[in-house]
Amino acid sequence: MAYKKGDSLIKKNPLFVLACHMTFYFVIPIAWVLFFCLYRASIKGRSKIKTFLKSKKNARAIIVSNHTTFFDPILTSAAILPYCMYHTLLEATVCTPVLGTFIQLLGGMPVPRGKNSTERFTQGIKLALTKRPFVHVYPEGECFVHNQNVQKFHRGAFLVSKELDIPVIPTATVFKEPISILGWKSRRPRAEFHILSPIYPSEFENEKDFATFVQNKIQEEINKNGGINTYFKGKMERIGGINAE
Repeated sequence: MAYKKGDSLIKKNPLFVLACHMTFYFVIPIAWVLFFCLYRASIKGRSKIKTFLKSKKNARAIIVSNHTTFFDPILTSAAILPYCMYHTLLEATVCTPVLGTFIQLLGGMPVPRGKNSTERFTQGIKLALTKRPFVHVYPEGECFVHNQNVQKFHRGAFLVSKELDIPVIPTATVFKEPISILGWKSRRPRAEFHILSPIYPSEFENEKDFATFVQNKIQEEINKNGGINTYFKGKMERIGGINAE
């Protein structure tokens, strides 16, 4: 059954949880192959995930990244395999019949709107982190297709990080010119997914400074690795009945 506004952000039914794991491990590897074919994608810094999880018992973190393609959750999920994670996304998308249930099976967690939304979001992430080591958030709030100029971050994820006293792990999708093969070149850029070191909330007085620092850190990673904005297509349009609110 699809999520409805007011429902728990994370389904706790044991059979549904089992179905989530089965769906995740079946779909993500296949989807990763498709993403690789589209973007000739590569993942950098995967060892930092293993190092973090070994740093202490029950290590937990919020992963944040620039939002640049419709398929970003696939890329991030593939980057942290064999571990599972939750992804935040628009509540309207998770409310969609059939599609909403499938998204939840893949780890989709709706960002609630309206009264007490901040408190519900915090409690939702807290519950999610009791089941999986990571929750993935897009602080830009929208998808800017192939963009390499990181947009201003919203503070929600960083507020939760401070309240739960858990680190944020920044990640950056860097786009480069596609490789030319016998004179043929893809219309899509080549993608590199960079995993950075954890950043801890105790280093900052407030979530605004925290968000700005992480945003700048991701931008620096893009610039340092030669990200290009040639293929930028603007903000992704929302689709009526799926993600339009």
